[in-house]
Amino acid sequence: MDWTSVELDSMSESGEREAPEPILAGLSAAPSDLHNAFLSDLPHLAEAQSAHASILQTASEGVESHFSAVQQMQSVDTAVANLGGFREGDALVLPLEGAIHDRVQLEIGNQGEFEALRLNIEGQNGEVLSRTFALPPGTELARAGWRGNELILDLIRD
Repeated sequence: MDWTSVELDSMSESGEREAPEPILAGLSAAPSDLHNAFLSDLPHLAEAQSAHASILQTASEGVESHFSAVQQMQSVDTAVANLGGFREGDALVLPLEGAIHDRVQLEIGNQGEFEALRLNIEGQNGEVLSRTFALPPGTELARAGWRGNELILDLIRD
């Protein structure tokens, strides 16, 4: 997968914010939130269909390289939840307290029908963190930037 660097803008901290929405992944997900999400939408079905189509498309490609890429790829909800983040409308908010803004790198890659983001973070104490995650089907990154110590990823739907 070829990666392209994404420029991180500075975003205003003032202004109206949308109410945070729960992340429906990880051990911190509330059962009531999971149940409501299941009843209101069936996203797992679309994800399964997308994964199935992707597997069929790549069946003729190198099996080992595909397995390696899929194994390290997380869903966006899982990656954001693991970083303590949340949703604000169509935006993902990642609180990155202690990260050196100049040393945070966001890259975007595209392989067939799915788009992925790779986030590399360096902390003030020398910590290094890297996460790669797939964007939900039918979405793309509109812009990304800093709002204080929060990294905001604005997504748009096709």
